[in-house]
Amino acid sequence: MIKSIIQCPINIIVSSYRNLASLVKHQNLDFLDKYDPQQVSLLYEPLMIVDQNDRIIGQTTKKDAHLLSNIESEQSLIHRAFSFFLFDNSTFPSRLILQQRSSEKITYPLLWANTCCSHPLYNDIEINGINGVKHAVIRRIKYELGYEYDLELIYLTRIFYQARNIPDDGIFGESEIDYIIIAKHKQNSQLNLLNDFKINKNEVKHIKAMTLKECEDLVEQGVTTPWFTRIVREGLLAKWWSAFDRQELNKDSQASDEIIRL
Repeated sequence: MIKSIIQCPINIIVSSYRNLASLVKHQNLDFLDKYDPQQVSLLYEPLMIVDQNDRIIGQTTKKDAHLLSNIESEQSLIHRAFSFFLFDNSTFPSRLILQQRSSEKITYPLLWANTCCSHPLYNDIEINGINGVKHAVIRRIKYELGYEYDLELIYLTRIFYQARNIPDDGIFGESEIDYIIIAKHKQNSQLNLLNDFKINKNEVKHIKAMTLKECEDLVEQGVTTPWFTRIVREGLLAKWWSAFDRQELNKDSQASDEIIRL
């Protein structure tokens, strides 16, 4: 069963964001030396800090948003993110494009997830709700997957989850309000993984088109990210997939205050 919508307050840092910058200056960042330099550079992208109702209350770096010391503290840091699902309905049954994260990824390396998972940035364009998130989706699928086709992006809902890194390094984790965005591959021909994608090997090791049953089997193998695992096990993916196959998902869901807690 789908777990309840967020109702209880979550302790969140709501003040003194200027202290984050000064704090970073005094942190020992030597521990980052063991990671891929390109991935480390991305840790300084500006993300949105939000409250339990997804209201923007500040900004921080990607690094600080994912530090367990900020997530598991009394004042838990939550940031805005998205999970994108690209379906190919040129076959029956329809298929979902999954990616295996690269070994260079700092969080959840080599685990499988939905098509693209990332963050809208704290800038004038991407702070603008659903439209800002859609802009971030297009930006990231081009960067990660080299996918250049026009897409009609559809917003479904938001989820909230927290998780520690896998393998658990005691350093990083997730604490996100995640916008669920879907689209279908609209070309006349069947989606071709070799021709339609030019993957960024620093981000993605493999991509694969899978049926719902194959996605469920992959989750049971224990090789998927926490958010994808929970989405599948709570029945959300099956629900969205069924509505997609019935061609019921043709426009954005009505904006609401509902955030599904996983």
